[in-house]
Amino acid sequence: MNKIDLEKFFVGFDNLINSPMYVQQTPEYPRYNIEKIPSGYIVHVAVPGWKREQVSVNVHNRILSIIGNKKEDSAGKDWIHKGISGKSFEKHLKLDNTLEVIEAKMEDGMLQINLTYSPSSKPTSIPIG
Repeated sequence: MNKIDLEKFFVGFDNLINSPMYVQQTPEYPRYNIEKIPSGYIVHVAVPGWKREQVSVNVHNRILSIIGNKKEDSAGKDWIHKGISGKSFEKHLKLDNTLEVIEAKMEDGMLQINLTYSPSSKPTSIPIG
């Protein structure tokens, strides 16, 4: 696995990318993007056709978990083509210790999770008395 493959599994691990203890498999579904912004990152997850109550976002032990539970209701439907997946999913991203989840919102089939650097992780100037 090369460095680019590893980078997509971790958020905020610029210096720890080559450490084997951070290697983690993540499924391709649902598709997602990670955007770097000055205050941290934004994780964009494509969840077309999903409702807010079917998706949950949790953080535990520095693992960001995005979970979708949806029962597929195909009864009585005669699909010609079905390319939009509605299967349940779990996506886990390991977060750097300096990041905190500040909000998650869903609009127009996109889940957006905002991560910011914690105040204690920013450089601080200490006055000398």
